[in-house]
Amino acid sequence: MRLTIRQSQTELVKSSLEATTGVYADIGASLGSGAAKSVNFTAEVTRIKALQGSNSVVSGRLEASQLGLTSMKTAGDALVSKLTALQGSQDKTSITVAMQSAGDALSSLMDTGNSMLNGEYLFSGINTDVQPLTDQSTTATAAIQANLDAWASSLGKTKSELTGDEMDTFISNFVEPMFSQDTLNATSTPLPFPPIGVGAPTPPLAYVTPPAWADWSSASNQNMTSRISNSETVTSSTNSNSEGMRYFALASMTVSALAGVGLSGDALAMTTSKAIGFAAQGTTGIVTQASQLGLSQERVTKANDALDAQSSIIQNKLVDLQGVDQSEASTRVNTLQTQLETAYTIVSKIQQLSLVNYL
Repeated sequence: MRLTIRQSQTELVKSSLEATTGVYADIGASLGSGAAKSVNFTAEVTRIKALQGSNSVVSGRLEASQLGLTSMKTAGDALVSKLTALQGSQDKTSITVAMQSAGDALSSLMDTGNSMLNGEYLFSGINTDVQPLTDQSTTATAAIQANLDAWASSLGKTKSELTGDEMDTFISNFVEPMFSQDTLNATSTPLPFPPIGVGAPTPPLAYVTPPAWADWSSASNQNMTSRISNSETVTSSTNSNSEGMRYFALASMTVSALAGVGLSGDALAMTTSKAIGFAAQGTTGIVTQASQLGLSQERVTKANDALDAQSSIIQNKLVDLQGVDQSEASTRVNTLQTQLETAYTIVSKIQQLSLVNYL
């Protein structure tokens, strides 16, 4: 009777587990050689869940980056609007508003460009632990204005006497390379004139070497890539070295540094026109970045749909392989409970037997 009770208790535990989970309590004993297939299916389901978890992180990073790029584009469009209103005007209020708008746009670029998600910088490329942007506006403004004075002096003019064409040359040869090139030095071509002693006229005022884009940005040019399925990887980040962000900063600095220095109407109109072009180029670049990330988002979505389908198929195979009839298991549990109760009753009656009762 004790053996019967022990066996019933063991079978009851097993049947209760199967009735609750819907799978065999002992896969190896129940499936025999089919257990290896069960292990493979289970491992594949685990791998798919890991990929889906990784894809969730990738989707979050892509979505946050898209929001940041949208914010930058909005700020760029607002700057273009203010500059368009300024174009051809020397009204001090309009100039002040335009300079304030340029400062706000640059602040927006700095704040958004340094945004983080889950402890990682979004616009650092693969350098996710390094803050991508450092504000060099004060140093850049001082360098631009100092070199503008030198440029005007070399032409025998004051900066208020510069023509539109002369400002065009100055901005194209000096200001733009500060952002389009990573490094500059005293002998590099971006200076308005070659250095003293190379055949160019000697300016009365010395030129200074300005900060280049490498002083603004510590981001890597290489973006992050993420595996989203067995055979597919996508670019899952962008970086602040892109043309869009460079020219966004260039447009802002062109206005901030030059609009309020007392230029002639012709020179100010040229400066505004150049800044509008830079801002438009910047927003176009930002839209291009957003489009590239949008393609990655679409591929992640499709990969997740495929993974869901794969997981569903494998789960069904696992159910067919490991599954038990839960109704049958529940019936077996009830039967075993009845058997145990009967056994306990018999044991109790046996324990109550005594010869004393018959003497």
